[in-house]
Amino acid sequence: MLQEDMVIPAVETIEGEVEETASTLGHGLIASRLQQALGPFVEKHDLGHVFSAQTFFRIGTETRDTDLAYVAKERLANLPPDLDVDADFAPDLAVEIAARTDALANISRKVSAYLDASVQAVWVVNPWCARSTCTDRTGRSWRSRGRARSPAIPSCPGSASRYPRSSRPSSLSRPT
Repeated sequence: MLQEDMVIPAVETIEGEVEETASTLGHGLIASRLQQALGPFVEKHDLGHVFSAQTFFRIGTETRDTDLAYVAKERLANLPPDLDVDADFAPDLAVEIAARTDALANISRKVSAYLDASVQAVWVVNPWCARSTCTDRTGRSWRSRGRARSPAIPSCPGSASRYPRSSRPSSLSRPT
């Protein structure tokens, strides 16, 4: 069996075109580790839910499966408790893990599309240069080397420690 025969792609629409995406083991491992850090924190503080890849969200007129996503509790309140519905909305935080083959222009296009669709913050993790960048809706960006950081889920392991409290979106605030 050839390696390419083993790839099981996901399908998303980007700028009206159907695109197949596939993840490597390394990509999946990074997503898993991020979920292991964010999920328990979000659950412990009853902030909402963290969703894994293969959860499709409506991003403008497109559907996207983020590598990881967070949706605030308040935004899920009107949905069935089992959440067995399509996500016809954008998440509060979209996490994208850059693949070695991703062009910077494609990553930038995704970030812009997420922010245009009212995503509060987009966290791009680039394992190939050990860097992560998080951009919020105001256009502010946080960059880090090594450990990934995101202001979208304050005080979470791996999140930015200096997110200005006055500018933190209320739906993403940590309960006191």
